[in-house]
Amino acid sequence: MIGASRLRTRKGSGMYQTGRDRVIQILDTALEILIEDGYQALTLREVARRCNIQIGAVSYYYKSRSDLMLDVINHVLVPYADNINSILHEPDLTAEKKLERFIRMLLDDIQTKKTTRLFPHLWVLANHDPLIAKVVDSIYILERRTLTQLFAEINPMLSAQERETLAVFVSASVAGGTMFVGFEKPWSTELPLYSAIACRALVELVKTITPDQLRAYGWSPED
Repeated sequence: MIGASRLRTRKGSGMYQTGRDRVIQILDTALEILIEDGYQALTLREVARRCNIQIGAVSYYYKSRSDLMLDVINHVLVPYADNINSILHEPDLTAEKKLERFIRMLLDDIQTKKTTRLFPHLWVLANHDPLIAKVVDSIYILERRTLTQLFAEINPMLSAQERETLAVFVSASVAGGTMFVGFEKPWSTELPLYSAIACRALVELVKTITPDQLRAYGWSPED
């Protein structure tokens, strides 16, 4: 759930809990519209209609569709951050096991209707809206920060630059599966096997890749 500090409850309204409940209703409804009907169907008027409230009750908190979209994105991304941090701080797991669990968590998530339908919309919008791009990138920044931290434990031979770029590769490799093993996609029933292959390939890559191997394939850190 989105943090209470993010909710657009107006000070002085005297109805803080009611305001929070209203904002959550608006965000849940907006998210449902995005998932079921796409970004083109998302308007303040349509949100109000589906919430069975006056449009003024929506525009009281959100002046534009872009304004609403930013909170919808945060509404979705906060649980991702919580799950990532939970894995990272699991005391009984090795760094390799944390990496495996992290990859499996991301792959399981792309099989949800929400992620398969929503994130491709966000990727497109991020190409045209710098503010949305910044917000969407925040979750990938958290992913990469988590990965580089694990990589430092798993393969300390790699430089900071090499770890960070490897994190981009791993993150992109997992996200790219959305169009193939995501919700109702052609290979969705093969997720258990796909996940096993991805974990084997990516964890082993992180464990064994060396700076010399990267140089052999054209990486020149002096350039």
